[in-house]
Amino acid sequence: MPILDQGYQHWNGKLGGHALRWLTITRQGVRAQLKNRWVVMTLASALLPALVLGAFLVLWGLFEQQSSILTPILFLFQNLPEELRAGPKGYRSTFWVLAFTQFFEIQLFVGMILTVLVGPDLVSQDLRLNALPLYFSRPLRRIDYFLGKFGVIAAFLLTITLIPAVLAYVVGLAFSLDPMMVRDTWRVLAASFAFSLIVTLSAGLLMLAFSSLSKNSRQVSAMWLGLWLVGNVASGVLMQPGRAWPPLLSYTTNLSRVRDAFFDVDHEWERVGELFRAGKGVVRSSSGFGPLGMRRRGRFSPPPPPPPSESAGAPAQAPWTWSAGVLAALGTASVVVLSTRVRSLDRLK
Repeated sequence: MPILDQGYQHWNGKLGGHALRWLTITRQGVRAQLKNRWVVMTLASALLPALVLGAFLVLWGLFEQQSSILTPILFLFQNLPEELRAGPKGYRSTFWVLAFTQFFEIQLFVGMILTVLVGPDLVSQDLRLNALPLYFSRPLRRIDYFLGKFGVIAAFLLTITLIPAVLAYVVGLAFSLDPMMVRDTWRVLAASFAFSLIVTLSAGLLMLAFSSLSKNSRQVSAMWLGLWLVGNVASGVLMQPGRAWPPLLSYTTNLSRVRDAFFDVDHEWERVGELFRAGKGVVRSSSGFGPLGMRRRGRFSPPPPPPPSESAGAPAQAPWTWSAGVLAALGTASVVVLSTRVRSLDRLK
């Protein structure tokens, strides 16, 4: 074929850095998932807990200021202990911790559903269509490919966990009108950051590993549901007094135990229990029920500690570091699976 023109034509396009090559894969993946109505409906449903959290923080800020705006709903505060009504600022961090913990409890359930909607096709589809040579024939490394696929899951999980938590925190600060608010509640924000990142990292790596194990996305979805639901059922069935290891079988239990450790939930529930026992009795919070209406067990935020007679024979709880170890082991196994299932161009067969 003859060369008709050997002249030079200058290219005026915009050059992109090598460090953000993965972002193209993430952007395209997010756009593709937003065309799925089930994903959009799940994202919309995740807004309700965020709105409830923001509304609670607004009411708490007005309650601290003894604002006249609360006059129409003062009946909601009549049964509260006198100590709480007289000095709500002293219990600010406690109720903020419990509110954020309940928010993350619900969002964790939504996040498991969102992950199974978004993740199964990310790698399995490329394996099924033999698209890996097309990816790696470009200036793209395996780490860029992994980051791009992981970024799709991370974008959705952070949208329902970290972003609404930060916005709610800012709203709470705005309605508190107290310069000491940041000092009292900064640990809540730090724990929200830490737990959101752990959920995103753990769920993202696990789903990518499952997706790389099969070319059939339905099988990948079954693997995820087995890890999530079967693990929860097995944990509940095997739970008996004196056994500390059954909760480790549940993936969401391990995440919840790490969350409770970050927020120091047990200490805050003890403080609430002491407050209400000093008043009209021990509080029995509705947060003892999870998003499916089932009473929580060791994997969820516990109710105020009962008297010693009630706690006799209760199942033993393993240290939260055991749950962290299980999550770390799952993450390490996921990295190993990805490194063996997705190979560079010179090793593809």
